[in-house]
Amino acid sequence: MRLPATILLTLIFQVSFAQMRVIWQKDLKTEGIDHLKLTQQFDGPNTGFTQPVLDQFGKTMDATFPPKFNAGIMVFAQFYINVSGTIDYLILDLQAEEGYNMDSLRNHATDSFRKNLEGWKLPKAPEKPFFLATMRQVGKQIIRREVKKSDSAVIDVKTAIAIRDTLKIKYLYLNQLELTALPNVIYRFPNLTELHLGGNEFKEASIDLRRFPRLKQLHLQNNELTNKSLKLTESSSLGLLNLKENKFTDVPDAARKCKKLESLWLGGNVLTGLSNASFKGFKRLRDLNFYKSDIAILPKGIKKLRRLEVLDLYYNKLETLPKTITKLKRLTHFAVSYNQIAALPEKISRLKNVHTLYAHHNHLSNLPDNIVQMKNLRILDLGYNWFTNFPPELTAFTNLQELDLSSNNFPEFPEQLLKINQLEKLYLRGNPFVTENTEKKYGQQLGLLKSKNIEVFY
Repeated sequence: MRLPATILLTLIFQVSFAQMRVIWQKDLKTEGIDHLKLTQQFDGPNTGFTQPVLDQFGKTMDATFPPKFNAGIMVFAQFYINVSGTIDYLILDLQAEEGYNMDSLRNHATDSFRKNLEGWKLPKAPEKPFFLATMRQVGKQIIRREVKKSDSAVIDVKTAIAIRDTLKIKYLYLNQLELTALPNVIYRFPNLTELHLGGNEFKEASIDLRRFPRLKQLHLQNNELTNKSLKLTESSSLGLLNLKENKFTDVPDAARKCKKLESLWLGGNVLTGLSNASFKGFKRLRDLNFYKSDIAILPKGIKKLRRLEVLDLYYNKLETLPKTITKLKRLTHFAVSYNQIAALPEKISRLKNVHTLYAHHNHLSNLPDNIVQMKNLRILDLGYNWFTNFPPELTAFTNLQELDLSSNNFPEFPEQLLKINQLEKLYLRGNPFVTENTEKKYGQQLGLLKSKNIEVFY
């Protein structure tokens, strides 16, 4: 018996519609697919079916890029699964280290994913269609080199050796190249203003800065340098020294060779050896980064940095701050967030030039009375602290632009907030009084704040 043409066409359409579509993220528009609308047609991840999808994704990845292949490839996959338990859409994205032909890589992945997933089905059909997003790294971690390409820049060793006109080169990027020893080729470029050597595997580095009379920045972050293994000769030009993420335990003596140093970045080292002497010899220092440096006690000698303007102490183990910190009278940016500080310095008002104070994620429950004398304060972040009673000092600021009191312990809306006249943004999210009925319960108070052109986030 011959099927009518209309029925035959319908069957053909249904079969073709049931086939899995493999689409690359970059091709969604050209394929006529609205990603947002597609996602809205499917429920979010269904925990009852997540593991079978992840297992099949893992098998497919192993078939596509064998684990022994040290590829340096990252694959992102979004599965859109219908009520039959099969895949309607598979949206892929891919990142890879330099050197790959991306078109060939995508074609290979497309063919392999089709071969391994076409016809695959969940053991049990879901009640509703759902989508699941996942990712997997193959081989070594992908490193995106941070370089700026220009006529006055060299970005690899091969070019550094071959280039003839070395005098025009101002920027040398030999970062993130897995170098184990400092290449002598750096000395071919006497007019450098920036030397980038970060993200390598240097265990020692001895650099003759006298051969770079115009050098302004030296970047040695993400290596394995120690206080003893870094050696620098004197420099009268270097302004920024980046030593983040190494193995320093104290401020290295090598840094003191840079007589005009203004920025010293040591975040990510375990600086358990700091002492009062650590801060000697930095008369011009304006910017000090001690981010995530395992510091439990900040030595009183910090007061020696009389020209300091920016101090970053994020993510340390500080419970108190030394009283001498208030002698840093040129300080403008003061960041002590993510510590265990229970009180700010009593004489904090001496820091009259501070306009940005980040003290969120600490143990503060009150403020020094004289904090109101910090007339230049523009941004004050006290979120994620232990305030139960509203600090009355906050109503006295006249130049404050942003005030963050998120995730403290205010049981009711702090009525004293209504005394604030000068403010642009106010953050109150995460306090106990903030509930689904906040707008109804405190509508009048919120309205008064908004009438003063204060943007309130709750």
